[in-house]
Amino acid sequence: MTSAQLGLPVWPDNPGDIDSKGAAFLVIMAGAEPESRDVAQMWLTAAALTAPTRLLVVGSLADDNDRQAVEQAVAEARTGVRIMVVGGQHNVLLILAAARAAGVLPQELTAFVTHTRDLPMYCAHCRDTHRVVGQPGELVQCPGCRSQVEIHSHHSAVRGSFLASSVEARTLP
Repeated sequence: MTSAQLGLPVWPDNPGDIDSKGAAFLVIMAGAEPESRDVAQMWLTAAALTAPTRLLVVGSLADDNDRQAVEQAVAEARTGVRIMVVGGQHNVLLILAAARAAGVLPQELTAFVTHTRDLPMYCAHCRDTHRVVGQPGELVQCPGCRSQVEIHSHHSAVRGSFLASSVEARTLP
């Protein structure tokens, strides 16, 4: 993943090859979509020829058990590991943020997003992150505080989410 203007993530068109310099590989597949399985299998096959390789399959980082499994797998990783994440944008962004929080370096991370239908949104009003269907610039109702918010063209790599704030803020004097 590379960063674009305004802090928006730009996802590659293809999953790319493994980094053959990796001392070990952790492939994290989020979700059960066929495309995610295909990419994870491709990475696993290539990585297993190079170094010890582990697969972690999770459903959604909205689930506490899945979040904890990701955090534990990342915490167990050692220097030289390459963490490769595949799935929908919501989960991939949150997994990347968890990896960064654990000290994983950018060059140790690879991500491939299979869809961008939903995203993690940080609501400036209820101060929580929620899964929403939408894109930057769109208006949605916050699942937490029920406010009508605009998803801004600002992504925080640290939080793994897009900022959203009340649409009424534009009309205040």
